[in-house]
Amino acid sequence: MHIRSIPMWTGSSDNYAYLVVDDKSKEAVVIDPAHPAEVAPVLKQAIREDSVKLTAIINTHHHWDHAGGNKKLLHELGLALEIIGGKDCEGVTRTPAHGETFNIGSIAVKALHTPCHTQDSICWFMQDGDEKVVFTGDTLFHGGCGKFFEGTGEEMHRALNVTLASLPDDTRVFPGHEYTKSNVRFCLSVLQSEAVKALEKFANEHSQTQGKFTIGDEKKHNVFMRPQDPKIQKATGETDPVKVVTKLREMKNNFKGRNAQEFENREYGEPSRRFVFDKRSMSGRKPHLHVSQPPKRRAAASSIGAPMARPSKLAKELGLTAQQESEIREAFSLFAEPYPGEKEGVITIPDVRRALIALGIPPSSPAQWAEFTSAIDPNGDGFTTYSSFLELCAIQFHHRPDDDEDADEAHQAELDEAYSLFTGGNPNARAITLDDLRRVARLLRLDEASREKKHHLQQGLEGNRGKDDDGVVTEELLRDMILEANGGAGVEEGVRKEEFDAVLRRAGVWR
Repeated sequence: MHIRSIPMWTGSSDNYAYLVVDDKSKEAVVIDPAHPAEVAPVLKQAIREDSVKLTAIINTHHHWDHAGGNKKLLHELGLALEIIGGKDCEGVTRTPAHGETFNIGSIAVKALHTPCHTQDSICWFMQDGDEKVVFTGDTLFHGGCGKFFEGTGEEMHRALNVTLASLPDDTRVFPGHEYTKSNVRFCLSVLQSEAVKALEKFANEHSQTQGKFTIGDEKKHNVFMRPQDPKIQKATGETDPVKVVTKLREMKNNFKGRNAQEFENREYGEPSRRFVFDKRSMSGRKPHLHVSQPPKRRAAASSIGAPMARPSKLAKELGLTAQQESEIREAFSLFAEPYPGEKEGVITIPDVRRALIALGIPPSSPAQWAEFTSAIDPNGDGFTTYSSFLELCAIQFHHRPDDDEDADEAHQAELDEAYSLFTGGNPNARAITLDDLRRVARLLRLDEASREKKHHLQQGLEGNRGKDDDGVVTEELLRDMILEANGGAGVEEGVRKEEFDAVLRRAGVWR
């Protein structure tokens, strides 16, 4: 048995896909290939150069960062593969029962149902001769476990300390994410044993830890698999194993690692500021910030929102157009705050949801929102980076409902109509020019003056024109409007239709 790890979204959600190959027959499966842009090249090379016979996709659970790439990968490879996983996995064709077995060549595979993180979570135990491995998805990590999104402490206790703990101690563990460093920080806050310290040392010295530890190791250094430990019982204030596991998860959910503390305590040459968002920001408009003193001007805000002629390398890998990426960057910039080492800054998790709403791609349910936060903020730091946000937006753009095509056509018609009002009735004009804005401003003033005149006549106040000049739109303001809309490209460039669309989205005219 040969196992090749395929890192995905490194530096953000740090996922792993795995290519498992039977050395004898060359039959193979790929586990959780959620990001085809990173997985497909590896598989194509293995098929081409190593004569690998890919037979199936296997999923550990239905979350988009594990099963969300199934259909796209099949299209990329041009293969008709079986998709084996839980009932809610994308495109699933077979869901083995708990304990059911099948083979990949000479590799024996057993499905171990471990509901909790999701109700369709399945861990996959494989054995080839004396070699034993288990792929645990988001159920078991080195030094940790997944959040209880769809289950209870009792279910996670059973999954970890009954189902997985019953596997041979020399079974190597291959989790779905590289979370070891953050997990061990929490473990040390509960248990300062030699086993935990050894895990910390290894994690600090190695960027990848998958497959380096066994079920036997987890029983020693993973606090979630030691509910009987007196020190852990003391730390949780519980003795019942289920309550211990439940309390540990609550503590982990609220645990703030080093990065979170740095974010909260940072001072950029000025006292720490507390931001309170006006409820009106929930509409998707730029939030009103109430601060203890004026914040410094954010240089990143103007550059991140500038329109792009072509998508970045990451955006292309994610299948995003330049226009989509520009919209995403603009939404991110509305909420971004400076952070050391992050050029674009970071945004808080609540603001991620606001930004998604502004983009018209909000989470469909509380459960989906919980999935998102788990993926983009695995350490519970309370904020996320631009690259993680971009990847999340790409998933949402690509997984819109099927009727979005009709919605897009309707939106395009609305956009054309609105654009025509500014371009003198031409929906295909290259851009809205300064002359166009001057004309619209004149029209609007005349309209207002007519109404004012009628009001004055009715009130017998003819001759009082004091308000006529109150709302004058100056030439400077018109120029500033163009520059803001086109990201500073120049007044002579005008405002292109896609930039006009983005302005209306930010203003909340449509989503």
